[in-house]
Amino acid sequence: MRVADIAKRLTAVFTAAVIPIFIPSSPVTADSPDDIFYEDFSGSSLDTGKWLIAEKNWGGTVEVKGVTEDYNGGVISENVAVSEGKLILTGLGNDYDGGLRGINRDKSRRKDGKRCGGAIATKEYFGSGSYEIRAKIAPELGCCSAMWTFEYEENYSGDKLDIVNHEIDIEFPGRDDNVDFSLSHALCTTWVTEKDYKTESVSCGSQADGQFHTYRFDWHTGSDTEMPRVEYYFDDVLTYTSYDFIPTNKSRFWLGLWFPKDWAGTPDFDQTGFQVDHVKITPFHESGDTPQHESYSDSGWSEKAELPKGWLLWHSYSSYSALDSKLYLRDPDGNTVTVDGSFVHAMNGSFGDSPEQFTFMAIDQAADEWDIYLYDNGKLSNLTERSGFRNEDPKWSPDGEHIVFKRGHWDSSADGFVYDLALINVKTREVTMLTNDSDEEAMPCFSADGKYIYYAGYKNGTGSIYRYDTFENKSETIFSENGVNAYYPIVSGDRLYFTKWYSADNRCDQIMCFEDGKLSSLPFDSDKYDCSDACPVDGNKMIFSSTMNGGYDLYYYDGKNISSLTELSSDMNELGADFFPCEEVDTIRGDVNKDGRFNTADLLLLQKWLLSVLGTELKSWKAADLCEDGRLDGFDLCAMREELVNKAD
Repeated sequence: MRVADIAKRLTAVFTAAVIPIFIPSSPVTADSPDDIFYEDFSGSSLDTGKWLIAEKNWGGTVEVKGVTEDYNGGVISENVAVSEGKLILTGLGNDYDGGLRGINRDKSRRKDGKRCGGAIATKEYFGSGSYEIRAKIAPELGCCSAMWTFEYEENYSGDKLDIVNHEIDIEFPGRDDNVDFSLSHALCTTWVTEKDYKTESVSCGSQADGQFHTYRFDWHTGSDTEMPRVEYYFDDVLTYTSYDFIPTNKSRFWLGLWFPKDWAGTPDFDQTGFQVDHVKITPFHESGDTPQHESYSDSGWSEKAELPKGWLLWHSYSSYSALDSKLYLRDPDGNTVTVDGSFVHAMNGSFGDSPEQFTFMAIDQAADEWDIYLYDNGKLSNLTERSGFRNEDPKWSPDGEHIVFKRGHWDSSADGFVYDLALINVKTREVTMLTNDSDEEAMPCFSADGKYIYYAGYKNGTGSIYRYDTFENKSETIFSENGVNAYYPIVSGDRLYFTKWYSADNRCDQIMCFEDGKLSSLPFDSDKYDCSDACPVDGNKMIFSSTMNGGYDLYYYDGKNISSLTELSSDMNELGADFFPCEEVDTIRGDVNKDGRFNTADLLLLQKWLLSVLGTELKSWKAADLCEDGRLDGFDLCAMREELVNKAD
């Protein structure tokens, strides 16, 4: 979908009977008796109302230079993602040398990310039932793709410890007839303690074929009509039934990709993945079900930072010099569009007064020059078209009337481009130059009150952070360190964030916070990878770009925890984020489906609602009341149509 296509001319004529329909004073709700658990991972991120993300370690120890260490790096939240309707669990093998680090049993972080996976579990406990997933297992030996139920208890009687381990597994790889590791076989295991269990290696055909397969076990705890047993199905074929050591305690349902010691092979690879299309749990409610009394039910779970709902702009490119940057806009529902037009190499988007208004820089294909573009409620325009200058790094003024940017021109005496700060009036397109000297001024941004403009100034190739007083037309130095490059200032309230090198000898970027005259680094900064392009969200919360896992990806920091925005990551470099939170959005006139836009989708939705089409719901009736008379009828529909026609013109 292209942003430029959002506002299309209305060509169809809609009619409706003018029957007044009064707004109900309270919503009508209904409870569903259906207790089937179903998850298709259709959201933009994992539904943490249903799922827990594991952050723990199990799987054995090894001796390294006389010291006992955990064999693997456990499972961590960074290896859990949802993308394009699939759960993605990533496994990092022996060849992985990226920035992610695994976790030890004592919760400390390891020195590397080798043999580190990801796992999730349901918040809810389930008993007897049918447990089904459709999935594509990791096609590598050395790791384990698994689905399982699990309930663990430690019961002490004096000095004696009794361990309850109620568990049902389907795990890959299994063993073939020669007892070799095989991805055409699965280990099917039932447990009631850590010693009382039975495992069967079941032949199920090639599962490492790159295709999705259906895996299921039907767990019967027993009743007057059912014998306790677990039936294992592969692609809907009953393949094996276990009658031994059948669990009865209600358990959480797990999905995981992890690294066993010895019994899965050697993980001689960089990265691999276990993909899950859906999960379906159909409870049987058999009389043999017994309650859970799990000993550590709240332990071992990640407090993953969750990005608030809102709109997100960012750009992605293979390298700056490749001129292949794409600018993306994601809405609160996780729908992403590419910002397209007669330009290339779009980047550095900045929101205005609403998520329907933003500016960015791109190269005009016709003029072959850098220009400042404006997207405003579906209309795209070039604000600096054919100016003869290089126009880059746009940021809005607090009043929404101006955009500050850097403007460059060729200076033959300097044998290069000279860049100064400029201000453009969005309505009149009049440009005012703010500086005029031989030094480069770049990446400007306004203070919250509009009095100052912070920017990166370069002398002899090294950047420092300056502040320009718009009242007195003079600049002062905020930060400068000999041999250290500083750039990309951004303001959030009274705080100034910017990026600088770790030191003159270490060019890893880190994000700094300048507040009340004090300068401090942020908790996620490192001397081993880059952190840059700060995008403050609220308080201490921030989106930023980092190379902690290889190339630049987007991350979210909630003031305590860091999470990779994995669903936005690619093999390109993701940079230049800007965020517009939902809570800052007032009711948009006509936006009855509350997607942040007023377009033909709202018109069609209101028409269906007026015609009482079953299942039609208006998310914002106030936005539909264009006549402002406290009721919805055909007059509002006609008013909406007229406004859309005028908007398209």
